[in-house]
Amino acid sequence: MLIPAPLRPGDKVALVAPCSPVRPERLAYAVDYIASLGYTPEVYPSCTSREGFLAGADAQRAADLNRAFADQSVRAVVVVRGGYGGARLAGLLDYDIIKSNPKLFCGFSDATVLHWLIGSRCGLATFHAPMPGAANFPDDAFTRQSLADVLAGKWVGQPDNAGASLECLFEGNAEGELVGGNLTVLASTAGTSYRFSCDGGRGKILFLEDVGEYAYAIDRSLLHLRDSGMLRGCRGILLGTWKDCAAPSDLPLREVFRRAFAPLGIPVIAGLQCGHSVPSIALPLGFPVSMKARADGWRIVIKEP
Repeated sequence: MLIPAPLRPGDKVALVAPCSPVRPERLAYAVDYIASLGYTPEVYPSCTSREGFLAGADAQRAADLNRAFADQSVRAVVVVRGGYGGARLAGLLDYDIIKSNPKLFCGFSDATVLHWLIGSRCGLATFHAPMPGAANFPDDAFTRQSLADVLAGKWVGQPDNAGASLECLFEGNAEGELVGGNLTVLASTAGTSYRFSCDGGRGKILFLEDVGEYAYAIDRSLLHLRDSGMLRGCRGILLGTWKDCAAPSDLPLREVFRRAFAPLGIPVIAGLQCGHSVPSIALPLGFPVSMKARADGWRIVIKEP
């Protein structure tokens, strides 16, 4: 696994929008935030483009990512916001350029598919991190600091869960490479040339989160992952936040998770403060992780690669 170098003061950060359009006021905030950390923000054309529900044409959004990785003066590539559109770039990215120019890549939500493509095809560790152009990013100091810590290279150790408690759904110990992201996005890759998989290597620890989905839709996506074989090689599961998911009349999400994961016989921990809610922590995808799940306690440690 290729590990990018952390940023130094003055380093250039490419701001890109490979998914949905960015509102001008949110882009302005993202620029100011990156500058406030002592880095030099560079806004790429996709951040100010719009083509329907996309931040410009597919070719433009892919070109921004390719150019940002190819530019030797750029030290980090930060996705400003999610939405939809990342999967449309799968056949347009220059994976040779990305692999030859390893650098920080940060984002989440629809960027989940980009994390998977870059990690699986280029062997580059990426970062499931808050996006500075997201609507709720300015609202929480902890979340803002999470992205700042990633850019500064604070990646290993036990994650600070923002004071929230975790819950052990299934006991056990596991070690593996951290992968994952948005549940709906991962499930949608089934049957494609970029199909997500936990198989290969030393096994995987899978992280999942989602937003705005009913319990039945979450159950459907979980079964899609499980029964399609995409979870083969998964040694443990970490569940993040599920903002605006499930209705009062729905089956409780805890029970949805228990039913879906019980046949796997692996440890599952819920309540990680990572996803579309704030506060939200950052996670280094591609890094080795160990987890210990017990009814009376838990432990998650991100290790040096």
